[in-house]
Amino acid sequence: MASVVAVRAIRHMRMADAGYMPDFKQMPERVGEYVGHEMELSETVVNFLHPDAMRSVEYRSPGSNPPWLTVSVIYGKDWRPIHSPLHCFAADGWAIGTQEEITIEVPDGLPHPGTLVAKRLHAVREGAEVVALYVLAYPGGTTASWPRFAYKVATGPGGAGGVILLLQTPVTGGDREKAKTAASKTMAEVYPACVRFWYEDNGTGQ
Repeated sequence: MASVVAVRAIRHMRMADAGYMPDFKQMPERVGEYVGHEMELSETVVNFLHPDAMRSVEYRSPGSNPPWLTVSVIYGKDWRPIHSPLHCFAADGWAIGTQEEITIEVPDGLPHPGTLVAKRLHAVREGAEVVALYVLAYPGGTTASWPRFAYKVATGPGGAGGVILLLQTPVTGGDREKAKTAASKTMAEVYPACVRFWYEDNGTGQ
């Protein structure tokens, strides 16, 4: 029965198109002392994901610890273009250490009920160390569970899709706590701008 429901939901999603056209231009130009710089999208990544919309911004403050935070946002109208960030880290050669689900406080509030839920992880590769956060968003909320996210996208409003926000920042001088704090603060600033298109009257995100 569950398989029948899933197939029906997937077929529904393939036929539907709610007309959402986010471009993520509402992402903040600054987050505290960090200034945003547009990053060129990898053609390999775009060809692999086939997203309906994608943007990557690096927030830089060379004199700070950490000196930069990279935020990538991916939008897909259904579940097919969307891949787990955990798989991406492993495919890129990172060894994932600790993982934990966290709740992030958003001082200016969320455009939907509930809380901002994220997965935080620590990864290492060839002596480099990063803290990463990812948020899996759908119309009406967030989750850090990949199965729950896929289900919400597949059974949600026709063509509304889902958003993945992935943030990475280096651990500098061995200070992982500073990296964690900066990551959470940046995600709190960026997240509302990346999902607002679902809650605007015209649904275009523009």
